[in-house]
Amino acid sequence: MRRAVLSVASILVFSAILTFFPGEYFTAILLYFVLFFGVSILMGVRSYRRGMATVQEVSKGRPIIEIDEKEVNKLLEKDKELVNEYKKMVRGSFLPMLTLPLFILLATFLFPTLPPATESALGPSIGKLPARFLGYVAVFGIFTLISMATFKPPTAPRIVRSLKVYDAGLVIDKSLGLKAPIEVADYKVSEERRFIEFKLNNQIFRIYYKDIKELDSVLSKLVKPLKQ
Repeated sequence: MRRAVLSVASILVFSAILTFFPGEYFTAILLYFVLFFGVSILMGVRSYRRGMATVQEVSKGRPIIEIDEKEVNKLLEKDKELVNEYKKMVRGSFLPMLTLPLFILLATFLFPTLPPATESALGPSIGKLPARFLGYVAVFGIFTLISMATFKPPTAPRIVRSLKVYDAGLVIDKSLGLKAPIEVADYKVSEERRFIEFKLNNQIFRIYYKDIKELDSVLSKLVKPLKQ
């Protein structure tokens, strides 16, 4: 939801800028990416701070299980299917790269043509500036639709390198705290490959452990299905 609001706001802001400075579309595109990465970094920092605060809170609980990185690495070496998984993800990640030339071609074609065409068609009825603004909104809308359709690489699971399980929740990789009860989706147990996997906020977490039944018994008391 937050990303959708940010995308709409960015489209409106940059369309307004280009309405008054129509020749600066390459500068606007550059500023758009700077804003996108800047906001992403800011959101990452805020998320890290929230996670660390929860870590301190969860760590006050009673410890139950601790999994260190050495143990995880040994289990990863035995997971022969992991290599095939990553191969599929790498192949799926190539599609967004192939669409980059399409974006460049569309930018060089649409920015100089679509807003003036909209201005000519709608200008007499709603005014030149509003018509030009709608033209730029249409251009950025096209880019957004293409991005939504193509920039969907397979979601790679985050392999938990260290885990501390408390009766109050989980501490993942020493920096992310999850307070119980944890609402998760797609909870899955793989006894053969010795991991438990669940989805939380569009992120897939995968936890390897030598005794998967013991881990499942503990986690099942801390997590609950996400309400749809």
